[in-house]
Amino acid sequence: MDRRSFFKHSFAKMVQAGNDIIEQKAIEKAKGWIRPPFAEQELDLLINCSRCGDCISACPHQVIFPLPLKRGADVAGTPAMDIINKGCHLCADWPCVTACNEKALVFPINKIDEKDKTGETKNPTKTSVGSPEDKKRPDAQDCPPMAKATVNSATCLPYSGPECGACKGSCPIPDTLVWQNEKPSIIQENCVGCGLCREACITSPKAIEISPIVINSKEQPDRNLRTQENV
Repeated sequence: MDRRSFFKHSFAKMVQAGNDIIEQKAIEKAKGWIRPPFAEQELDLLINCSRCGDCISACPHQVIFPLPLKRGADVAGTPAMDIINKGCHLCADWPCVTACNEKALVFPINKIDEKDKTGETKNPTKTSVGSPEDKKRPDAQDCPPMAKATVNSATCLPYSGPECGACKGSCPIPDTLVWQNEKPSIIQENCVGCGLCREACITSPKAIEISPIVINSKEQPDRNLRTQENV
């Protein structure tokens, strides 16, 4: 390797190392909140998001809110979801995603116009609501996991004797919130973390707990999730 190639290779490694550090810092910080459906990886979202607020305004259930400046200038104004207090309804027309023109929230490109075995096209490009193409949009179960929901058996009523069933029927994802002997549990590999089961829960404190997705096994989620009340 000549001198020029050596320095070029060394510089490329330095740049990559710098990018890895920046990305890891973004991931660490993101453990304190939950992003909307089809959000890009944290660093890509921070780069692409213009902080326009269109996805926030588009949410019909007021689940999405802007992170405040005190959380850092790098994340201020970017969208997060208050799933602790409200569930994401995984709207059929995905208004938050279709409102985003900055590629911060975007359907997976590799699934656009992909047909399933029944011949129906799934995971489409962004189209106007109500158009013939609209029905091609992803189903609720196509949403990448946004958070993790777990049942706390210490506070869930059926685990201590009384019947409840308040959360029964609240989950929009098939075969996810399941019941055995009248006790609920959540199949983690199916759960997208929408929080609708938590919203339906009647106990205080809630028997269904929500935490951010842990990026790898060495990381632990921030249990003090940022909501509209504690940002």
